[in-house]
Amino acid sequence: MLTPWLTLFDFRSLFFNFKKLKRIDRRYKCNDFVILIPIFNNVKYLTNISFLKKYSRKVVLCTTNLETEKFYKDLEKIAKENKFQIIKTIFEDNVKNPWKIYHKTLLAHDYVLGKTLDVLEAKYVIYLDADTTCKTNLSILCGAMEKEDYDLVSVKVIPSKKKTITENLQYIEYQVAMKSRRVYPWLTSGAAMAGKRDSLIQIMDKHSLFFNGGDIEIGKIANMSGLKIGHVPVTFYTDVPETFPKLVKQRFSWFCGAFRHSIINMHTNLFNPMYAVYFIFLIFLMLPFKIMELLLQWEIIPFLMLFYLIVMYVLNWEIRSRYMLLFPFYSLFQVIVMPWCGIHRYIKTVMMTKNFGFIKTFYKKGYSVNKYMTNISFIILLIVLIFNMGEISDITGISKLGIFNIYNEGLEVFLILMTTFILLIGGFIIKDKMSKLIKFFTRKIVRNYIFINTKRKR
Repeated sequence: MLTPWLTLFDFRSLFFNFKKLKRIDRRYKCNDFVILIPIFNNVKYLTNISFLKKYSRKVVLCTTNLETEKFYKDLEKIAKENKFQIIKTIFEDNVKNPWKIYHKTLLAHDYVLGKTLDVLEAKYVIYLDADTTCKTNLSILCGAMEKEDYDLVSVKVIPSKKKTITENLQYIEYQVAMKSRRVYPWLTSGAAMAGKRDSLIQIMDKHSLFFNGGDIEIGKIANMSGLKIGHVPVTFYTDVPETFPKLVKQRFSWFCGAFRHSIINMHTNLFNPMYAVYFIFLIFLMLPFKIMELLLQWEIIPFLMLFYLIVMYVLNWEIRSRYMLLFPFYSLFQVIVMPWCGIHRYIKTVMMTKNFGFIKTFYKKGYSVNKYMTNISFIILLIVLIFNMGEISDITGISKLGIFNIYNEGLEVFLILMTTFILLIGGFIIKDKMSKLIKFFTRKIVRNYIFINTKRKR
């Protein structure tokens, strides 16, 4: 059965490669912004101080009222030395996370402080993790938002280091993932995002304040609320787990958020059919079949790994490295093992916090019923098509070739996937070339028309 193995291959990445980025016009700058940094438990997590110094009077360190005296003393020392400001928000329980801190900082700072902090009246707010930096001046990022009148933007986030094998694998993963922001700008990252202060207040007021997946929830709420969202390709650098055990610990949280967004809040995915089919159906609902396939059809794994490797190299040639040889196995581990870990973490988190992380926005503002029904129909059609992909080999007669009897089914899968991949990439190349030719001839015709008319008038 081919269906469970499709989880490995997100064919949307084909489209991402042909979706051009908008260039940033560096002439446009805006200095009307504030940077919010959530910090709690220990000041050692605040590792981007040297970067933040450039924006000293625009930086607000956001913490809680549940920290130790030593923590407050150390934080005040850092703030005083670097001219940062501190906001201490009131928490009624010991469940702390950045989204709760952002929520209280933006929505209740008058109550918390007893007065309005001038810097919190800035037009734009930038959310940054305590370990995230950027080489581009942030006034350029805000200038790009102002020029396009964006309410919220996602940015490019990649690992700050590539020393260990684990870091190098994540570098490939992040680079591939960032391409999706060209099509889905609402996939906001907790490491760095920015938006209008008024829009973020509106978003945070609707936020579930569930930690896992709380960053993407900001983008989803903005999307559902009909706000203008964009992707600004300013690159931010963030620390990532340097060892595999630390990576697994992090991915417990990531897949908890993925399960919450894919299954618990599946209603928020119906406006993106391909995204919905991949994450709801292939990643989570097909989990039992993946285990069954591993046990019953292990012989097709080498063919799948070979195909995956070819696809990775072709679509990501600009970041090719020897670590791509390991990446198929890295991906296989994540789609087979980590979703189960995410489900376990979600159940555990709900029991501890009594918060289901449910997004209460059901309909996208300004989205017609016809579009909604079309998307649902397309989702059903895709699922039916995927379930019947096993019949393709019988139709094409591949199963009758009898080549490599032991790996016959693996060969079939490989040939089917390679054919699909070649047809898709060929289609995109032809479409791209045709689009360029049409634009070229259209410009030429328009220029000739203008030239002839101008000559006649003379």
